[in-house]
Amino acid sequence: MPHQVSGRYRALAETKFDLVVIGGGIIGCGIARDAALRGLRVALFEKEDFCSGTSSRSTRLIHGGLRYLEQFDIGLVRQDLRERERLLATAPHRVTPLRFLVPLYNRSAVYRARLRAGMILYDLLSYDKSLPNHRFLSRNEAVELEPGLAQEGLQGAASYYDAQCAFVERLCLDNVTDAVENGAQVYNYTSVTGLHREGNHVAGLSVRDTLTGETTEVIAEQVVNASGPWLDQLTGSLTGQSGSLLRLTKGVHFAAPRAVNHALVLFSNKDGRLFFVIPWLGLSLVGTTDTDYTADMDAVWAIGDDVRYLQAGVEPALPCADWKQIYYTSAGVRALVRSDHPNARESEVSRKHLLRAHTSEEGWEGLFSVLGGKLTAYRGIAEETVAAVVRQLYRSRMAPQQTSGGLYDSGPARVCTTGTRPLPGGDFAGGDFSGGNINGMEALRTEVRRHASVLNLTETQADNLTTLYGTRAARVLQLVRARPELGQPIAPPYPDIRAEITYAVQHEWVQTVSDFMVRRSLLGFTPDQGRSATRAVAHEMGHLLCWDAERIANEQDSYRAYIELTQRFRRED
Repeated sequence: MPHQVSGRYRALAETKFDLVVIGGGIIGCGIARDAALRGLRVALFEKEDFCSGTSSRSTRLIHGGLRYLEQFDIGLVRQDLRERERLLATAPHRVTPLRFLVPLYNRSAVYRARLRAGMILYDLLSYDKSLPNHRFLSRNEAVELEPGLAQEGLQGAASYYDAQCAFVERLCLDNVTDAVENGAQVYNYTSVTGLHREGNHVAGLSVRDTLTGETTEVIAEQVVNASGPWLDQLTGSLTGQSGSLLRLTKGVHFAAPRAVNHALVLFSNKDGRLFFVIPWLGLSLVGTTDTDYTADMDAVWAIGDDVRYLQAGVEPALPCADWKQIYYTSAGVRALVRSDHPNARESEVSRKHLLRAHTSEEGWEGLFSVLGGKLTAYRGIAEETVAAVVRQLYRSRMAPQQTSGGLYDSGPARVCTTGTRPLPGGDFAGGDFSGGNINGMEALRTEVRRHASVLNLTETQADNLTTLYGTRAARVLQLVRARPELGQPIAPPYPDIRAEITYAVQHEWVQTVSDFMVRRSLLGFTPDQGRSATRAVAHEMGHLLCWDAERIANEQDSYRAYIELTQRFRRED
């Protein structure tokens, strides 16, 4: 295959990859990290930006899934509870404990007994947890914790703990960062346009830069399709094999003024379906819906009915809050493994994932497809996938006509380490602030404030850096130390500083204004979605990336179009 390239794909021409990953969501990025840490030569391609699809549209919970016990998915719950503990330990800057309350309104004694049994089982399944056990609260205790709860018919509440990842986008980026620092090559805004084979085995693929049009060919022994809800569509276009392995459902959330102190588990008064009200970045995140989806996956938005469904569910439970003031919505498509029961309700479809290894009889040996999977389970799914890739590599290279050697020689590097290795920014013991006796997020926050104050940054600005970067806030502060003007605010009233843009361009593969606004910073999640900062961000990025005036203007228009999509439900009322 030809390798005449002159742009950012130049490095691809110099490598024969053990593994190529298609899809830059949390699972694809986790696979790339795991593979790189095992010493494999790995490349990752994402057609838009990392974590720009389903991963960024979740409820942002790291949880076992209490409701899955009703479906007797005990194995799934146990696996996810184990993964929750691993993420609490390896990503403490991203994953934090979150208390949940299940308010009880006019519930029968039988219901309360079933709930108590479920809570006990949940605790037993998480026997190795670091979080507190469940409790049942009296009516007065529940109201004391959540004064906004409707009190008529309130019998009390069940209380239990799970965890939250408020900024999934940066959890995804942490995985990408660790992958690259261990030898992986990663490319956003790169679509896979062709899959090649030699005989019945995968040999490589063709890719195209969606921003510049540049194309190239990539040699690879194994390919993993981790494209989430795009999997069926992509598999068909690349292999010519039709089929529907997934059931796609749409999930919608909206952000509103903060109305709760803890996460609430509520049930829709329309169909009884469970949904959440989550305290998130100073706001309330309400969701999610779960409806079958068959339309364009590249243009998903919340419609008026989605929002009204959630409003109708939350208003009776929290009647004093303002549920008319909605800042914005998010909408994404889940990829669920298609079951043998097509008439099952969307919420009843299992959240278990499936790893499919394509065969030589199909003509695509060496191609793997990852179907389904929850955010919580991403690391375990990545471990399983890379282990399968390693076994396939071993078999193919041990064949008489093949030779072993190279980076795939057996040794300690073949062992998965992601279960214990801290993610970048969460390495408190050996990170950038290791000399500061960091033993938790509060200690890290204090240390960042101390260093930031010397640079005339406020505590609010320092705390924002801690939230965004964890221990790697030290690297952003170093930019300010070298160039004090980078400590200036991007735009009032936001806490973000110019150094964040410089760091994103230099180290975080940012390509567009939207990338920075909603996947590198929290600007896009403020009540006004960072509108007042858009122009400043576009001009700063334009200076760093040598954009002309037309590109700067187009970038601002593109971000405004993104905002419009999150507001589109208003036009359908």
